[in-house]
Amino acid sequence: MDDIDFDRLMEIQRMTASSILRESEVDNKIKILDILNNLSMRKGAKIQVEAVILEAGLEGLAESEVLSTIDALKHDSLIIEPEVGYVQLT
Repeated sequence: MDDIDFDRLMEIQRMTASSILRESEVDNKIKILDILNNLSMRKGAKIQVEAVILEAGLEGLAESEVLSTIDALKHDSLIIEPEVGYVQLT
């Protein structure tokens, strides 16, 4: 294998890793939104972040993944934080 082949192989590996990371982030967003829908008793209800962390933990998500996903969902305007420690679907 020459240097050009090796460099091309490394580029393909980086692109694949990047694609897998994006897919994982989307999967986490879907999981968290599903959890929020299940925990929400009524439209506009506030949900404790701790409850989301506990439910997501049952699905194999670490607390850090949940918190970063919540931040991403807030950035996407899919949820809001009406007060500290609570989130709400928009």
